[in-house]
Amino acid sequence: MSCSLTVQAQVFQSVSLEKLSGSAPGDCRIAGISPDGSYILTTTQTNKGLRQIDLKTGQAKQLTDNLGAGFQPHVSPDGRSIVCRKVTFDEQHMRQTALDLLDLEHGTQRQLRAPAREVREGDGKGRAEVFIEDMQLMVTADGVTKNLSPNGTDEETSYIWPSLSPDGKRILYYVCGVGAYVCNLEGKEVQFIAHDCRAPQWYDDETIIGMNDLDDGKMLLSSSIMAYTLDGKVQELTDSTKVLMYPQCCARQGIIACSAENGEIFVIRIH
Repeated sequence: MSCSLTVQAQVFQSVSLEKLSGSAPGDCRIAGISPDGSYILTTTQTNKGLRQIDLKTGQAKQLTDNLGAGFQPHVSPDGRSIVCRKVTFDEQHMRQTALDLLDLEHGTQRQLRAPAREVREGDGKGRAEVFIEDMQLMVTADGVTKNLSPNGTDEETSYIWPSLSPDGKRILYYVCGVGAYVCNLEGKEVQFIAHDCRAPQWYDDETIIGMNDLDDGKMLLSSSIMAYTLDGKVQELTDSTKVLMYPQCCARQGIIACSAENGEIFVIRIH
């Protein structure tokens, strides 16, 4: 299924939307994409397990059934391995999180870090590491960890969805109830992107992709995939009635993968 979208030439000149071959309704959400755009990772709505889906053929392969594996898995730069979480509960019913390494070439899985109460992982690229701790925005650079939280550190200000720009110079994050922002590695040069830019992802160093979802407190009513540039351009990439969410980007191949409310997978292609 393929269709062209009406565009306003604001961010991308031309885009098209297609449903991934073989995609069917189910408990499915996009969790990641390989650096070369050859495959995506999917998980359940509760982040249980990881599946690898070939973007050309639609063929799927279950990689792990780990609880928590779908929460921000990290794909290696060559796309051959993945670091994911494994959540367990100890005898006192306390939550423990380990890190597992999935070797895609050999089909193996081994523990990378033993279970612990708190766990965080970098992106494996030798860059600064950004993460959330106690709902605050943290950064580790040159072995030093500090609390950035550019929008405040009070209990009313909660941060989610942090990520580094491809060039490693900027941090993208979302303040709950307020919107998406970008700052530098020192927490300065704070720039508001948009309120309706949830689950934001870098497309390239100047472009951000997010979702504009609307609910009535109980049900999801609509959701569209949006594009924003740091110089203020905005473009709706998908019709809100299609209810597409959780974008993952690969600028190298000009694709944005996203999932529908019913679990079907769609691909936005940038032409």
